[in-house]
Amino acid sequence: MAKKVLQSAESGSLHYTLFGISCHLKDFRLSYLLNKQLGMDFSKKDDFREFSFYLYADEDHFNTYFLLSNRGPEKVMIPELKQTDYLMLVEGPCKKKQKEWLLENIRAIPNVLTAFEIRFETIKNHPSLLDDLELHFIEINKELKIKYSPVKK
Repeated sequence: MAKKVLQSAESGSLHYTLFGISCHLKDFRLSYLLNKQLGMDFSKKDDFREFSFYLYADEDHFNTYFLLSNRGPEKVMIPELKQTDYLMLVEGPCKKKQKEWLLENIRAIPNVLTAFEIRFETIKNHPSLLDDLELHFIEINKELKIKYSPVKK
């Protein structure tokens, strides 16, 4: 079985960057404010397990942004981050300047208590979490292709 390895941005391979956001906003409100503050276009997708899930694809910069609630009705998705309300996962290249810009602008949103970068090594089950997110994203893409494919006559 192939082993998934997260490599740094300097290696040039596909990688992930994870941010934690602590705030008392509802998911739809945070998504709206992130769209407004960052110039993004997060849209609600099917929940990931029982956690709210938003997606924004930035094709110009080859990044995909996932916004996930870390709190579900019954549990916390990542127990090591129980003080974190939301997670923003960036798939693709994310340079130091971009990270600083994102954190500065997220922190500027009213009612956001803090935003910070999370090292994957601090999360016990991060490989399986990334695999599950990738599968969820593939399912969403399948549904979108079926839903919006042209009807043949």
